[in-house]
Amino acid sequence: MGAASTSSASASSSSSSSWMTSTTRTKGRDARDYWFPVAFARDVRDKTSMATFDLFNVPWVLFRGEDGELGCVKDECAHRACPLSLGKVVEGRIQCPYHGWEYTTGGACVKMPSCKFLKDVVLNDLRVIERDGMVFVWPGASNPRDFIGMGDDGAAAASVGAEASWDEDVYEANGPGMFTPREGFVTMAEVTADVDLDSQVVVERLLDITERARREPVGILNRGAGRFQAIDATKAISKILRVGYDPVPQSVVFKPSCVISSTIALKPRIGGDTPMGCVEQLHVCLPTTPGSTRVLFRMAFDFVPSGAENAAGDVWKNLAIQVLQEQLEDVRDVSLKSETTSTAAESFRNFRGR
Repeated sequence: MGAASTSSASASSSSSSSWMTSTTRTKGRDARDYWFPVAFARDVRDKTSMATFDLFNVPWVLFRGEDGELGCVKDECAHRACPLSLGKVVEGRIQCPYHGWEYTTGGACVKMPSCKFLKDVVLNDLRVIERDGMVFVWPGASNPRDFIGMGDDGAAAASVGAEASWDEDVYEANGPGMFTPREGFVTMAEVTADVDLDSQVVVERLLDITERARREPVGILNRGAGRFQAIDATKAISKILRVGYDPVPQSVVFKPSCVISSTIALKPRIGGDTPMGCVEQLHVCLPTTPGSTRVLFRMAFDFVPSGAENAAGDVWKNLAIQVLQEQLEDVRDVSLKSETTSTAAESFRNFRGR
């Protein structure tokens, strides 16, 4: 990876380092030494698209090269520190809007129309992998393969109500590969939201909310902790789901270092215990800046309610937005904290070394 050539790099690094030292080391292992899902692949689906994100207090931008391969470089021009994401992608290179400097997906500056060309101007870049419909980056200085066979003392998958398995060695050595919905599930929507809380807090409260919902399930149309909501969703889906189902969490899994995967069964409130089907939820709680988290949310079904097969994409997107908004409201509400520690929550705390 190239060395940053911007004058502001040291200040940003100092701020990020201070935050990292105080909040994000995991039992001696740098918390950056993991694959982090940072965007959905659809966010950078073509050669003109860009997707921005912060990670550990550093801004980054994703874009595709002329060959279609993804790159991730620091979102800051080496010339005047202008955000590159304000510019555009031209023939596989990201172009700064200020003076037109252009960079490859590896961070190398290859065009300086405003001055005599300077050699060896290179931005920081990150290893990037596109898999499971998501984009993952490795922000750590170590090589992913350095961690083959290294466990986290119970920080791997743990579940509530059911055993869930995933191969941590494969995940860490070969990059992601454990985030695709299970066989029979279809992804219906992917949405993103930012919340003004540290990522550790968001993870802990989401796990806590799920445990509370498991012990105190109520109707799908009622407001409350960790429930799969249909309130105020678009009419097409609201009508389909307004027949009265209780959401019953089946399993919740914490995956280092910032991912929660859960499965929720929808059981009829009247007429038997056989579930109509299940919903899989994936929450990525990305540590963006101190006091802020980006949540990537994917919602998948193993059924499509009758009459909803041809519902427009925005219908499902609107439902997912509503679900996530309700969940984040509960995350912000500390009064909903459960006194019971779930297996997955304990796994996360072990991972944090607490």
